[in-house]
Amino acid sequence: MHDDEIIRSILQGNGERYDDIVERYQTGLYRTAYYYTQNIEDARDLTQEILIKAYNYLAGFNQVSSFSTWLYRIAVNHCIDWCRKKKPLYVEAAYLDNLSDQERSPEDQLLQQELTSEVQAAVACLPEIYSTVLILYYFEDFSPQQIAEIVDAPKRTVETRLFRARKMLRDKLHSGSSGGEGYDLLPKPKQLAQLR
Repeated sequence: MHDDEIIRSILQGNGERYDDIVERYQTGLYRTAYYYTQNIEDARDLTQEILIKAYNYLAGFNQVSSFSTWLYRIAVNHCIDWCRKKKPLYVEAAYLDNLSDQERSPEDQLLQQELTSEVQAAVACLPEIYSTVLILYYFEDFSPQQIAEIVDAPKRTVETRLFRARKMLRDKLHSGSSGGEGYDLLPKPKQLAQLR
């Protein structure tokens, strides 16, 4: 059943159908929240808060954009609000901790699960306008057009932010790796998906 049909059913009084929405989206929302928080418990709390907020605002969903775009707009805004309050407590420490293990070469690290947390922590350290587009594009597989709808910005602006964010992330990873080699290109979305 399509999202729109489920939403119509919920709005007609079948509130239990929201369980279908939760089941469909909670994993992706949790993943997104984790990229922002770098903390399992906070990510779980944020995911629950996002799903509750979306349910409460469901009557305002106008179906101009897809439900997933609307939901992720709520998620991103909620995560950004959280970051503005609490991010400094977690992210810098997480990033520094992840860079402390220099026993493996950067090439070896690319093949290890640890790279995922290192990249996630580095992404989380970027200014939010850049971390948001990287998270949505690489980790959640949204297109630039979909991201533009989520963040309410022109597609060209999103593409520019992606370009700048990639460069900033490369620079951050270069500065943390031994000798600065091994991070010439970010992994493609499918490669990142395998590291989830």
